[in-house]
Amino acid sequence: MAIPEMGLFKFLKLSFFVAATVVGALNFTESAVYIHFDQTPPPWSRFSTSIFRYSFERPDGSKACRNNSCSIYCELDGQRLKPCHVGNLVLKNLTANRKHNFLLNVTTHNGDKNSSAYSWFIDTIPPTAKISSEQNYTNAKKITVDITFSEACTRHGGFSCLNSSNCDVIVDGPAHVQPSSLSTIEPNIKYSFLLVLPFKSIYGRVVVTLADEFCKDRAGNKFTRSNTSTIIIHFDRRPVLVDLWSSVPSYELEINGVPRTVFATNGTEDLEVYVDFSIPVINSTEQILNALDVNFGSLIPVNQRTHGNSRFAFKLKNIASKTEIITVKLQASLLIGRTGTPVSPVNSLTFLYDCKKPGIGLSTSSENVTKDSNINIVVEFTKPVFGFGASVVEVNGGRLIRQV
Repeated sequence: MAIPEMGLFKFLKLSFFVAATVVGALNFTESAVYIHFDQTPPPWSRFSTSIFRYSFERPDGSKACRNNSCSIYCELDGQRLKPCHVGNLVLKNLTANRKHNFLLNVTTHNGDKNSSAYSWFIDTIPPTAKISSEQNYTNAKKITVDITFSEACTRHGGFSCLNSSNCDVIVDGPAHVQPSSLSTIEPNIKYSFLLVLPFKSIYGRVVVTLADEFCKDRAGNKFTRSNTSTIIIHFDRRPVLVDLWSSVPSYELEINGVPRTVFATNGTEDLEVYVDFSIPVINSTEQILNALDVNFGSLIPVNQRTHGNSRFAFKLKNIASKTEIITVKLQASLLIGRTGTPVSPVNSLTFLYDCKKPGIGLSTSSENVTKDSNINIVVEFTKPVFGFGASVVEVNGGRLIRQV
């Protein structure tokens, strides 16, 4: 049957209205009943209760389901709902943080049918953000700090940093944000800015954190700070000092009237070399090893514990000779502290390794047969010794008067 011109215009107008207001309509083409969603939950909601209001009309605008004359069928996420009221439906205790699909099907008393569907997402997870920097330890004047949101947080003003008094970044310590440096890396998700560190201060720390509840996500959840919403920046412009030492015992002796400290050992258990830094370095154990030079034998790491990259230990192996003067040097220019400051030079380490026993001889200027009551005995060693004293001298047929 032909549709009059005015009826055709009204039909197209109603069809446009349904298409513009119903999301995901399944089939209404040439149907004699139309479904209008008068109220739906927002596409993104933070509530577990959702209300649907709907009505049914014929092409001429009249109500299609007077006196409950229609059969109405509803589904939620593929499951049939009972009852399914005419006009409205309240859905409670819906599963959070997932997408939901609502299907509405109507059949009039004379067999006219139509269906419409609506989808929405219930999101109860508040947006968070991670604040980070590649330079948590630095000697620079400025460093770049990144902020990455878990999701877009644009409602309620969104993230901003207009000036030092109006900024969603809070700085605790001798530093400040440079607002003009704020850059958008990924719209509504990732930003970066420059943190200006004090030039006059030699060392210290700065705590950078995000304000709380300054924005909302599309579901209306307020921004919530997490453990990753705070970062601590350490700045240190002091020189990186290094101590090169060993476990070799030290001895005090006097040479030509001048007191000297001598490092010497005959035990391989003492042949350990340590490298201590005033602040941790970024170098690995292998890199430290490559920066060490030894004139005899070879060094190998003795353990994996580096005390936060501030102490490294090595063992001296493969010394061919029984007696050597060992010298260990560190090429400090190859190493760098975690703040970016080069390691300062250090003196080489020298010690005596001697596992060969010294020879000893006794002599006297007296005759073999003498009437002198005091006899001078000279004790000579083939090399210097430590710890020699009267207590180690044994005399038969006399007594030791004094040691010269």
